[in-house]
Amino acid sequence: MAEHAQREEGGPEHVFFSPHPDDVALGAYASLLGVPRGIVPTLVTVFSQSCWEFVLPVDPTRALAVTSLRMGEDRRFARAHGADLVHLGFRDTSLRSPPGGRAESEEATAALSLRVREALGDVLAHVSDDAVCYVPLGICSHVDHLLVRDAVRALRGDRGRIVYYEDLPYSAHHPDDEIVDYAWALGLSPRCLDLTALWPAKLRGLSFYASQLEAATLPAVEAHARRLGTGRKLCERVWTVGP
Repeated sequence: MAEHAQREEGGPEHVFFSPHPDDVALGAYASLLGVPRGIVPTLVTVFSQSCWEFVLPVDPTRALAVTSLRMGEDRRFARAHGADLVHLGFRDTSLRSPPGGRAESEEATAALSLRVREALGDVLAHVSDDAVCYVPLGICSHVDHLLVRDAVRALRGDRGRIVYYEDLPYSAHHPDDEIVDYAWALGLSPRCLDLTALWPAKLRGLSFYASQLEAATLPAVEAHARRLGTGRKLCERVWTVGP
């Protein structure tokens, strides 16, 4: 486990919880760039073991090669953005319940949920109650995203601040009113972050994850950013509790 974000006078820690390598770069890049100077953010990648290569059927024997590649991309991204990095080493769905294979049982998911919560509890034990924690919104209903979101919600409760970033590129494929209704059902309110001037920086950030980007990914991410900016800006949207 890497060294955690350093507490500096003048502001709380900022801890970014990423279900997989690339999720923070896709959905929370504006928030990462917005961490105050002098605060070292921590990037926590939970499901860092994978055999997913956009080819079916998946090949579990490729897990070591794929995982090594993805972790290397994550390390280079974190280093380039001045972030501490924690890999928790959980297996993602490509290894637990491959596409076309048997679905993960409820019992297995429940047991995994407990292990994820315990691991994230260890991470959160090293940060203060006023730390800002970034988690996926979960609009994609991907089980890995939901496990991370729900664990942090349960562990933090009313302590500290939780910021929910939109899961991309999944959000791009949902009508906006559906995303809004989903977030409101969680008691959340939106805030749009203008990335227009920094869009080239986001594209450079995403380039660190070349192995994880399909041809349609960047156009979908940009289309969603333009939708949020009503055609005039490029934006990311985050959600928080309260008005």
